[in-house]
Amino acid sequence: MKNYFIKSVLALACLTLVSMPLAAQKGKGGNGGGGSTGGSGCAVVATPLLSTTSASGGINVGVFGRVGNCSTGRQRYIVTISAVSSCGEETIIGSSLITFNGGETKGISAAYPIAPDTCLGLSTVSVSVYAGDTLLGSQSAALTIL
Repeated sequence: MKNYFIKSVLALACLTLVSMPLAAQKGKGGNGGGGSTGGSGCAVVATPLLSTTSASGGINVGVFGRVGNCSTGRQRYIVTISAVSSCGEETIIGSSLITFNGGETKGISAAYPIAPDTCLGLSTVSVSVYAGDTLLGSQSAALTIL
């Protein structure tokens, strides 16, 4: 029980670090600024790892990933972590505007608190990278909701 509590607290802390105002979430921003011009850039997204492959409503799932800037110059990208349930409902887990130096890769993490009324079945957790409104890369992992 103590281990579960510690994991939940750490997952919540990760979510707090990754969360950002709605204006910075996908499709809501400008060009990303800082050397990124309206949709330019190059990003690499690793397949996200989940703390578990199956969970039930009310449980926090850790989402861990890596995002890299494959451009030579400094770029600012919007990194969004989201989930789509088996019923097709999308949840934005976290979104953040992150500055990358040329060739730099950064680790990201968030806690995904599964709502008790989430549809049962196979859901998808994704990490996506945007330069403004342009999707540069995205990778997903499967999560079974029990």
